[in-house]
Amino acid sequence: MFKNYIDPVERKEANRKLPNLMVEGLLLGGAGLGVLALIFEIAADAFSVAAYQTLLAIHGAQGYHEIAIAAFILLSVLLFLGIVPAYKAGAYLRPNAGGSGPLVEAIGPPKMRWLSWIGTSLFFLDAILTIIISSISAADVTMLVLPELAPYRILLAEVFAFFIMVVLVSMGPKRAVPLFLIGGGAFTIFTVVALGMVGATAVSNPEWAFLTQGIVTRLQLAGVTEHVIRATQDISALSTVVIFQLFFRSMSSAMLGFSGYEVIPASGKHAARPKWKTINTALTLAAIFLIGTGVFQLYAARQWNIPATEGYSTLLIEYEIVSAQTLGNGVSPENVVITNADKLAAAELYAAEYTATALEGPLSNNPTLPEELIGLSEDEIIEGLAADIALARKVSEATSGTSGETFLFVAGTLLAIILLLAQGGGYVGGAAVAANAARLGRLPGFFMDDRIGIGVIWGISAILIPIIREVIVVEAYYAFGFVSAFVITSTTVFFVRNDILQERGITPGSDESKSLRFAGLRGMIASYFMLIVLVTQKTEALPAIILAGATITLFQIFIANGGLKRPSKEKTAVPQFPPGTPKPVYDIGIQRAHDQARQRGIANAVLDSIHDGQFAKFNMGPDRIQRLVSYLYNVDPALFNAHPDHDDHIEEPSVELEATFRDAYNQRQQVAQRIEHFSHFGIFMFIHNYHVNWVDEERGRDVSVVQRAMLDILFPLTDPEQVWHEYCAFEPTVQPEPIWQFCRRRYLWAKDQWPNLSDRITTIWTLQDFGLVPPDIDVQTIVSVADGKKQMRVRVPTKLSQDGWKSTTEEKE
Repeated sequence: MFKNYIDPVERKEANRKLPNLMVEGLLLGGAGLGVLALIFEIAADAFSVAAYQTLLAIHGAQGYHEIAIAAFILLSVLLFLGIVPAYKAGAYLRPNAGGSGPLVEAIGPPKMRWLSWIGTSLFFLDAILTIIISSISAADVTMLVLPELAPYRILLAEVFAFFIMVVLVSMGPKRAVPLFLIGGGAFTIFTVVALGMVGATAVSNPEWAFLTQGIVTRLQLAGVTEHVIRATQDISALSTVVIFQLFFRSMSSAMLGFSGYEVIPASGKHAARPKWKTINTALTLAAIFLIGTGVFQLYAARQWNIPATEGYSTLLIEYEIVSAQTLGNGVSPENVVITNADKLAAAELYAAEYTATALEGPLSNNPTLPEELIGLSEDEIIEGLAADIALARKVSEATSGTSGETFLFVAGTLLAIILLLAQGGGYVGGAAVAANAARLGRLPGFFMDDRIGIGVIWGISAILIPIIREVIVVEAYYAFGFVSAFVITSTTVFFVRNDILQERGITPGSDESKSLRFAGLRGMIASYFMLIVLVTQKTEALPAIILAGATITLFQIFIANGGLKRPSKEKTAVPQFPPGTPKPVYDIGIQRAHDQARQRGIANAVLDSIHDGQFAKFNMGPDRIQRLVSYLYNVDPALFNAHPDHDDHIEEPSVELEATFRDAYNQRQQVAQRIEHFSHFGIFMFIHNYHVNWVDEERGRDVSVVQRAMLDILFPLTDPEQVWHEYCAFEPTVQPEPIWQFCRRRYLWAKDQWPNLSDRITTIWTLQDFGLVPPDIDVQTIVSVADGKKQMRVRVPTKLSQDGWKSTTEEKE
């Protein structure tokens, strides 16, 4: 079951290339993105959430760190031993798929195809929620650097979402890649170093926990943190039922830490070759990073008793403690002195935060109070809060003017930037999914332009940001998107079609086949368990998810089928339009998808013919050939610029469209023949117009003799009888401009070549016209053709010759 399913030779070659694959594309100089570049590109989406996964895990566990740690450990096992192997198998089978929906269409059995509709809907929702979470989170973190902007938090989130949208639309997703590489790389490297420091100090200095409450109180005073979730009693006092409830609740919240992982295969469409090796290595390293950041953060949070502070990252609280104690001047409990200003601020905080909640029940049972304040009188609570405020002031003084202040500024700035850039993953990923659905005919054709998809995602997000407002509110909905991607990918790998296995050199039923399917099975177990936890623990989010997902799915069905009923085969067939149709009109989306697949097939066939030199004999630029084909076959001219790499065809997004593509591509020879037909048309037009200048029946040069002479000279490598038969069937007609522009180049070529090739023959004909050649002389001459590689022995017809035009071709000695 654990046997390696990758061909040994292929695996050995990929391992040999791995060192170069690690760093390729970091400076955007390679053929594709290497492992680190791929990780840095998706870091903005996947790794940014690592800053919030601890907060969410602790929040779900109602402040019990032990429960949050246990839940995260189980999640990590599910990710590393279940999801990672399934995704690696999927990437090996189809590295160009780019997401769960396209993977189902590409390698899944027909009975599972409906999953791609649902996967597209949920992924699109996931993209919208990514924008909402990232923009709100970026605004929250900005409060660390500029706390005075707290009243404008939602407006700032809207500005962030709009800013990234404008950048991506103006630059284009591909040109914006350096932003993700720089931001993701800086954040990843800094986080690895900083979390290593946090982990080491948490192990050696657990007594620094006394700083936590002061930092949290300062956040409450600044209006950055709205709710603080703490454990209300010792975990030993909880019943087993409550512990399990909190355990699964924490797990459902902590899953958000794995968001963005599903984007790696989609980004891998631009990976360096071999793509599967680059993607698989990135999948492993990304999982290690996600798990590692969670472990370090949760351990430090437990050591320093950090609660769940909505609106502020647990990671940043840990950074503040390190900044004050390790990189700053340090704080000790005996140096904290309470001032009158501290007492006044404490009274204001008490009135704002605790008095209103106390009306709902006994003050001593208020869960928002710190443990040390529960059961105290009002004066005693205010005094305790004043101590926390004084402690917060000392923390600020300890970092002021030190390297700790710089460290904290860099941490907050980088986190704000990475959360800002994290929107890129939602915009680009969601637009890519929308474009794929448009190629399948399930969304309007304009979604094939990524900029349109980005604009639509922004518009929906901009409406929802002021409504949702809090990360905690939306995380329940967000998790369904990527967990469904885990489910779909794993299930597809397990039920992969046999023909796909055979394409990769894996014999169905072999040990390698069983090993690959076992990878999918492990992913199924892990992802199904995650989904069950989500459904049971985030039940309140299900109605909205089902409603939104069903709405997008029904919209896809309506666009694809022209209604909610399955269309007939006649309606889904590739439509036939007359050449030069300016703007084809399609009845349904599926019909459009098949026609566009046909266009891509024709375009690829022509590009490959050009690449192989098949059209070199026409002696003209490829743009004229492409223009002719665009007119004859109604091919979008932009498709000729869409494949810079002809050796790496990205498969069509479904089996049916791939069949349509192949049918069109297999017309490569017919297309070449049709191009040659119009090449001959141009040359024939020249012969038709100019042959009369040499006709002289008295001297044995009738129309057919001159025409055959010109044909043999201009078509030296073609069978004379074949080309004569073609010419006899030729009729001069007025051609549409796109066709004639191609024919005209061949007409001018023949006009230029005829004087050079025919000088000996026309000289003899001229001498005949002036009576300078005896009428009964047998004239023969040698003409070099095919760049001098062949020689043609020509017998020029005379008045007494009954044989007419004769020629033989021989290799040059």
